[in-house]
Amino acid sequence: MNRIVHIAVVLALLPILGMLGFHWIEGWGYFDSLYMSVITLSTVGFSELQPLSTGGRAFVIVYLVVGMGVFFYGIVQIGELIVRAELDHWDWLGRRRMDMTLKSMEGHYIICGAGRMGRSVCRHLHEKNYKFVVMDRDEGAVDACREQGWVAIEADATDDRSLIDAGLKRARGMAAVLTSDADNLYVVLSARLLSPQLQIISRATDEMSAAKLEKAGANRVISLYHTGGLKMAQLLLKPDLEDFFEIFTHKGAELDLAEIHVAAGDAMSGKRLAETDFSRLGVMIVGIRRAGGELILPPSGSTTIQANDNLIALGKSDAIARMIGT
Repeated sequence: MNRIVHIAVVLALLPILGMLGFHWIEGWGYFDSLYMSVITLSTVGFSELQPLSTGGRAFVIVYLVVGMGVFFYGIVQIGELIVRAELDHWDWLGRRRMDMTLKSMEGHYIICGAGRMGRSVCRHLHEKNYKFVVMDRDEGAVDACREQGWVAIEADATDDRSLIDAGLKRARGMAAVLTSDADNLYVVLSARLLSPQLQIISRATDEMSAAKLEKAGANRVISLYHTGGLKMAQLLLKPDLEDFFEIFTHKGAELDLAEIHVAAGDAMSGKRLAETDFSRLGVMIVGIRRAGGELILPPSGSTTIQANDNLIALGKSDAIARMIGT
């Protein structure tokens, strides 16, 4: 606003300076001098009030060139300020909508980093219709994510405030996929302190970093070279088995694998597996992880479901989605 006032003052001074110039050089009255300065500056082509002296003509040349330059520069600057104010207004509305979206999200996933690996994670979550928010410091990367229809914010994941604004305490899980292991370590440590029960996955470029990330609180660490090498070895040794697992990650796959947490007081807690409706819903429980870490593979129909168990379910994607509430 101050800048607009300054420009307006300069524009208002132009005819006053012209008036003083004509009055001093030609000796005209103030009103006639003001009139002459206005018609000169506006280039309307009206005739001169009185014949101009050589000095007066020289003043007209300088006044017209300088005055027109200042005038159009001021108009352009005012237009730029108006457009910028309008853009800021729309940007404010966009941020407000984003804030409202983030505040309404619960049970979602947070992806820290919108690089190649981060976008790959987002694509898989999007294909499975999971709620998630991706954050990155790079404006271009964030814009690219928004073009995909994803909820994306330009923020520093190493800042605790950014994690809280992304709904960390209401989130189901977080993936730290920043390009720097040091940044991922800081994000994992901050997230674990802010949300002790959060499921945290992180990437690492080497085994030493992976060990540090696990100590910092990551539930799982994906070492790129180790995981890639293991995948290639499995494809060499067990190609048919790998084709089977590809069913669950292929876009549009009808089958899905999921983990279902049994909360205390859940209706299925205390029931035997055979007494549940999983079979009727087209879902098979292929494993149960007890709260103490014991893994039952495969569970029998007489296996009792306990509070805080995690059930490993295999079934149709729509049935799995209904059961886990996504």
